Amino acid sequence: MADIVNLVLVGAGHSHLHVAAKADILIRAGASVTLISPGDFWYSGMATGMLGGDYRDSEDRLDPRSLIEKSGGHFVKDRVVAIDRVERQLHLASGDTLPYDLLSLNLGSRVDMPPVAGLEDAAEVWPAKPIETLWKLRQRLESDLADSATLPRLAILGGGPTGVELACNLLGLSERYGRAFDISLISADKRLLPQAPSGASRWLTRRLMRRGLKLELLVNALAYRQGKLRLDDGTHLAADQVIVATGLAAPTLVSELGLEHHPHHGLAITPALHTPYDDRVFAVGDCAWLKESPYPKLGVHGVRQAPVLLHNLLARIQESPYESYHPQRHALSILNLGDGRGLAMRGTLWWAGRLSLMAKRRLDHGFMKQYRQA
Repeated sequence: MADIVNLVLVGAGHSHLHVAAKADILIRAGASVTLISPGDFWYSGMATGMLGGDYRDSEDRLDPRSLIEKSGGHFVKDRVVAIDRVERQLHLASGDTLPYDLLSLNLGSRVDMPPVAGLEDAAEVWPAKPIETLWKLRQRLESDLADSATLPRLAILGGGPTGVELACNLLGLSERYGRAFDISLISADKRLLPQAPSGASRWLTRRLMRRGLKLELLVNALAYRQGKLRLDDGTHLAADQVIVATGLAAPTLVSELGLEHHPHHGLAITPALHTPYDDRVFAVGDCAWLKESPYPKLGVHGVRQAPVLLHNLLARIQESPYESYHPQRHALSILNLGDGRGLAMRGTLWWAGRLSLMAKRRLDHGFMKQYRQA
């Protein structure tokens, strides 16, 4: 490529933090690097702990502007609403447009809202993403815990890792105040953490029930009206606040590019992390779909894609060979159980206790520290 290459990073996700911190490498190779984000980066690894009172909101977020500008790049506080690949133009929510030569998408994911009548129009519904929503929920619940004589009844939709961690840390938040929320978890599966080792699921279920969590398994919510969830077994469940953790889907923007995509998995990419039909467009993290080796929507993949993305953006500029990203078959996952313990899982192995949570905290703080000091 001749002249200055206009590289635009859309979204301040795990991978783009790494690229932003090392933007000077790209700039020396002849690129102008711009990061577009509507606000702070909120770290998913600490999100439920922040909800449960383990962390302040400031511990769970970073300012991407300072990161990119310190490395010599530019920051635009805005949101991309459309991408014109023919003219290579980004259309922003503010009405501005921004040209690009190379584009990288690290947009994260959104909650795949379930088809529950009345849910999307209700005021007291809290999707697990964006993560900032969980901070707002914590503020709301702490106000109730401190001042209200009657606590709200909470319902969590989803029995996967996110739903379970939310339940654990909502219990933990109320335990900090010496009061007890009425919390129910609703899942269509027959057990919590259906993809986890069965022993881990049984151990966690017993522990959560001892802490007071109510489980509604093998049922779906059909409707939410006037503070009640109607379930498909004919029962009604009182719920003043509904927290939704029914799985993640790709942002709608990736479906509007005219490129191969999957509505849940995201934009199709090659192992080199660019799209098969337009090698000017890269995508990573939850918004990307590595067709030959699909990976779950876990932050660890965005972290591990980061150095490959940086190398390949540089390779595209310098017309040198790409590297390939090969996701590991089994990634370590550690859940914060909200009571000073963690549940670590990798493949068929699992272990629980205080050491698991200590390991998680070490990893999470290490991730954040590297960018605070960058």
